[in-house]
Amino acid sequence: MITFDNAMIFDGEKFYDGQFSFEQEFINTESEDKIDLKGLWVIPALIDTHAHLRDPGQTRREDLFSGSMAALHGGISTVFAMPNTDPAIDNETMVKYLYERAKSLNVKIKIVGAITKGREGKELSEMGRMARAGVVGFSDDGNFLNDAALARHAMEYAFELGLPIISHCQDKDLGKGYMREGWFSTLYGIYAMPDVAESIAVGREIELSYLTKAHVHIAHLSTKRALKLIREAKRDGINITCDVCVHHLLFTDESIRDYDTSKKINPPFPTREDQLALYEGLEDGTIDTIITDHAPYTPEEKEVEFQIAPSGITGFETLLNELMMVSKAGLPPELLLKKVTSDPATLYNLKAGKVETGYPADFIVFDPENSWVVERKTTLSKSINTPFWGQRLKGKIIATYINGKQVFKDEDNVFEERIVHSA
Repeated sequence: MITFDNAMIFDGEKFYDGQFSFEQEFINTESEDKIDLKGLWVIPALIDTHAHLRDPGQTRREDLFSGSMAALHGGISTVFAMPNTDPAIDNETMVKYLYERAKSLNVKIKIVGAITKGREGKELSEMGRMARAGVVGFSDDGNFLNDAALARHAMEYAFELGLPIISHCQDKDLGKGYMREGWFSTLYGIYAMPDVAESIAVGREIELSYLTKAHVHIAHLSTKRALKLIREAKRDGINITCDVCVHHLLFTDESIRDYDTSKKINPPFPTREDQLALYEGLEDGTIDTIITDHAPYTPEEKEVEFQIAPSGITGFETLLNELMMVSKAGLPPELLLKKVTSDPATLYNLKAGKVETGYPADFIVFDPENSWVVERKTTLSKSINTPFWGQRLKGKIIATYINGKQVFKDEDNVFEERIVHSA
C-alpha cells in the first residue's frame, strides 16, 4: 500500500490539502509507506466521452494502441470510441471484436454503436444486440439522422434498452459551411454555416425526446441559441443532456484568420457571443460534460487549402492544459475538472471520476507549475493536427495511474525529482 502525502487533492468535487492511499486496484485508507508530493496535484483520471480512435479502417490516423497511449499521456482513463470508422461500428460482431482487442490496453475503452447501418441514415442497426455486447450509447456522429421517423424509432429502442442517443445536431442543408457564419467569415472569405444549423436540429431532438422519453445527449454543443433550447427543455423535465468541446471554450471564429487547418473543426469555432454563453452554460449546469472530440488526421490530409481540409483536432494530450487555460477566463478549475471526472461518471453510471475510498485507483499526478512543448518527441498520438503544435503549455502530467498501476511517467523524471520518500 502507498500513501501520497502533502498533495493538493481534487476528489471529484473540490480541492483539499491532504493525503490518500491506494493498494492494488482501489483507493484505501492511510498506510505507513508515504510519498511526499510537495504540493503536486492529485486528480481523478479524466473521462472523455467523445473521441475518434479511427479503428478499424483508418489506422493511418490513429489506432486503439496509439490512441490509448495518447490518452494516458493526457491523464485520461476512460474513452468513449465513436462509431464513424470504416466500416462503421454497427453490429454486435464489431463491438465484441473491439472490446476483445481493448482488453490488452490500460485505458478503459467504451464503445458507442452506430444508430443506423453504415451510418447512412436509412435502416436501424443491430441496437439490441450491440447493447448486449456492451455499447454505452448510439450515435451516427458526423452525420445528423435527417429522417425524423427513423430517429423516433431509434429513440424508442434506446429508451427500452436504457441507453442514450448521442446526437450530432447539424442540419444537413444549412450545415455545409467551413466556419461559423458572421462578420469574420465574410472578412476571411470562407463559406460558412449559420448558428441555426445547430439549433434547428437540437429543437427536433428535444421534441422527439419529449415524445419518446428517451435520453438524448447533444454532442459538442457550440451555439447560444441551441443552449437556450436545452436549458428550457431541462426545466421542462425533458431527458436532454449535452457536452461542449474544450476547443470551443478556447477559440472563436476570429481564430481562423491564419487559415490554419488544424483549427478547422466541426462544429466550427463559435462566435465570442456564443462562447460566453457556453461559459454560462457550464456555470449554471446546463452543459453536463466537457469532451475532446479527439479527431486525428494525417499531415497529408490536413496540409491542404482550408476549405478542402477535413475537420478535426487532436485533443487527448492537451486536455488538462486547455482546461487550465479556460480557467484563466474566469471559470473555476474545480468546475472544469468536475466536467471531465465526476460529472461524466455520474451521467453514464461509471464508478470512476473520484479520489475516494473504494473507488478504482485511477488518478493523475499533475504539476501546475511545470510546462512542456507540444512536438513530435513529446506526443504519442499518430497525428499532429493540433493548434498547439510547437507551443509551450503550462501544466504537466507527471504520472498516470490506472487500477493502482503507474501506466505513464513523465519522460523528464520530474516525478522523481519532486517527491521524497519519507523514512
